Amino acid sequence: MWRIFMPEPINFKDIYVKPKLPSNLQKLAELAQNIWSTWDTDAYRLYSRIDPHLFRKFQHNPIKLLQMIPESRLQELSEQKGFLHELDSVYEKFQRYLEYKGSFTTESGEQQDYDSSKQIAYFSMEFGLHESVPIYSGGLGILSGDHLKAASDLGLPLVGFGLLYRYGYFFQKIDISGNQQEIYEENEWYSKPVSKVKDKNGDDLTLQITICNKPLYMKVWKIEVGKIPLYLLDTNLKKNSAEFQKITDYLYVSDKETRILQGIVLAFGSLELIKKLHIDPVIYHMNEGHSAFIIIKRLLQLMEDKKFSLETAANYVRSSSVFTTHTPVAAGNEKFASELIEKYLKNQIEKLGISFAEFSKYAMVNNEKAFSLPALALRFSNFINGVSKLHSQVSQAMWHDIYPKIYEKEMPITAITNGVHTQSWLSRPVTRLFDRYLGTEYIHTGYKESIWNNIKAIPDIEIWEAHQQRKEQMVSFIRNILKNSLMNKGAGRSSSEIINNALNPAHLTVGFARRFATYKRANLILQDKARLLQLLLNTEHPIQFVFAGKAHPADDKGKAMIKNIIDFAKANNVQDRFVFLENYDMNIARHLVQGVDVWLNNPIKPLEASGTSGMKAGMNGALNLSVLDGWWPECYNQENGWAITAGEDIENENVRDTLEANQIYELLENEVLPLYYERDQNNIPHNWIEKMRNSMFDVSRNFNIHKMLQNYIRKFYLPGIELMQQMQTDNYAKLKEFEKVETEILQAWPKVNIVDFQINLQEKSIVDSGKQVEAKATIDMAELSAELIEVELFYKIGENNFKLIPLQLQKQNNNQADFSCSFQLVGSGKQSFNLRIKPKKICCKKFYEYIKWYF
Repeated sequence: MWRIFMPEPINFKDIYVKPKLPSNLQKLAELAQNIWSTWDTDAYRLYSRIDPHLFRKFQHNPIKLLQMIPESRLQELSEQKGFLHELDSVYEKFQRYLEYKGSFTTESGEQQDYDSSKQIAYFSMEFGLHESVPIYSGGLGILSGDHLKAASDLGLPLVGFGLLYRYGYFFQKIDISGNQQEIYEENEWYSKPVSKVKDKNGDDLTLQITICNKPLYMKVWKIEVGKIPLYLLDTNLKKNSAEFQKITDYLYVSDKETRILQGIVLAFGSLELIKKLHIDPVIYHMNEGHSAFIIIKRLLQLMEDKKFSLETAANYVRSSSVFTTHTPVAAGNEKFASELIEKYLKNQIEKLGISFAEFSKYAMVNNEKAFSLPALALRFSNFINGVSKLHSQVSQAMWHDIYPKIYEKEMPITAITNGVHTQSWLSRPVTRLFDRYLGTEYIHTGYKESIWNNIKAIPDIEIWEAHQQRKEQMVSFIRNILKNSLMNKGAGRSSSEIINNALNPAHLTVGFARRFATYKRANLILQDKARLLQLLLNTEHPIQFVFAGKAHPADDKGKAMIKNIIDFAKANNVQDRFVFLENYDMNIARHLVQGVDVWLNNPIKPLEASGTSGMKAGMNGALNLSVLDGWWPECYNQENGWAITAGEDIENENVRDTLEANQIYELLENEVLPLYYERDQNNIPHNWIEKMRNSMFDVSRNFNIHKMLQNYIRKFYLPGIELMQQMQTDNYAKLKEFEKVETEILQAWPKVNIVDFQINLQEKSIVDSGKQVEAKATIDMAELSAELIEVELFYKIGENNFKLIPLQLQKQNNNQADFSCSFQLVGSGKQSFNLRIKPKKICCKKFYEYIKWYF
């Protein structure tokens, strides 16, 4: 009699077998382990030569290629003198790159090498380095990746810290009905340029922290980004609880508690790693509010290791902290219910000698109960920036309640406009042009504006041929994506015929590729479908559109925009010229920014913080057609693209959308298309090419990542390093002096007042420009010396400009002191003035809380 057994799964243990590289090909493996090999054009060509088809199939991942290539092919290559010569050439180039020593220009104009002991620690929740390492979501991650690449190019001693996500961000599939589906695939780290960090015994390095009285373990991984190490933390360890194992599963989950835990792992784990590896950063750069828990951990370490008081530790942290904010709307910033933060961090915060409720005030805005990570970072950072001029102004207004006693335009949020890593985003045909006409100096010193002047010397025909070559490659690439997508959906022959004819390299091509967030209005072009269809069916001046982008899994409106675009194309039988590409990633982005003619960008102003995709397109010769938001107002000059302005200052959303959509149609109909199709007898559009050249010149010169990083170095890193050197001298004597002086000032400050203020101007009077103004003030000093108080006349010139005019001490009698100043009125129109006093020697920007105004 047969016995029936219930089926049980058969479990296997995986191993990974890779081909054995011949000894003379070992350099291939070394190169593949560094992200440099994914952005250098010669290295790309080298790996593509091994097997172009497999290289494309494996997302241009050299590690995967070497693992999957047949040993017979490797043997062939080991015997090819030409290939070995090319390998040696690329390897030597890599070694020269690693040996490059960067320098900076001092205030006196001298060149000085970077001091490798003065390290900068850079923290980000995501890093977009290459499509084969999917631990990024959008622009913030790409910017983080480009920041590391630029630091490597310049020779800046920087170390990156982030998280290694088991699944990362989702793969996007579009179903037969045009709906976005999210698919998560587990990353196979053995086949990516990621390596485990080992301890001194050769075992996997593991860190431990405590959360809610439970141990949390983290494995440490490392990616080599040129010369820059990027350390990534991973909680997917069996000895963790099930709850903790999942922390680093996904990027940007909706669950608030998981996001808090991710922030704690990034902050507490990274600082434990810094201690373990004996890294000694001088500057701590927080990229967005996700990493603000670093502040808490740093305070704890300073109080424990250096026996600082909380106030001294806070001053030390402020002096060495850089914070970059990317979000132009309050609702988009990371904040949590205070009870949730208390659940996970109460024990750590109370070790600071302060109650959780009291500490939470540092993270509150307008006495809200929410715990705001950006607010915490703002209060504990001496150096703060937005990512474009407009964004910094928006941020000053948005965060004014942090320091309500100062004028809004004084908010300490400066502008350092984003840039893009030229080598990562420039097409190979344009790279060859740049190398030939500019030389290769831009690889390390793109911040030197004079380097880019020779772009103007590149002949029209060479610019056009380089662009057309890349455009044809883009069209071929897009057809392959569409073909594979249709095959996966089981589409019929009629659909396949459409795909085979999709897009025409000779036709004007407009690209729109970015996150499908609602404010980016991907479907604005559909506002007047009849007018759009008229454009698409125009045979005299044909036009085609390519869209790509992911909507967040919880963003139903963003998903609806994707479906709108796909449905429109189907309903009007224009799938061959109105195309949506699924699963937007860095590879698709690279093809589009390098191949389209026009880059469309129509966010709701001022919600676009920067918008680096337009920079990538612009340096490749695409012309931006964009709302004047983010970076574009700093670049647009009428000769390098077009501006969408019709909806400015219109509050009604429907009216605004209609006006701006109509302007897009009008610009396409009356300016863009006629200019593109205006040709000479050789079919060359010289006037269009002139705009392309202007775009390449303006964007490459002003918005390359080297220039951005130089601004961080000059405005933040070097001043921060100098300040920290002062504080660390003589066993932190300067730091302790700050604390002593602060205590003296703040004890007396409630009694310090403006007794009298006189000025030879009457309110609402009409006076001549150039008038000499005399101002006097009497201050009750409350026993403070005059050197501890600043007396200023705040002279407001119009809405956006102001001057701070210091009043000089004239005499002091006991506690009363007289101050005066003299100045000339400038400009014309409505102007204003007021007198104020503030503490003079309080550390960093803390004095903003203690300003007193006369009026």
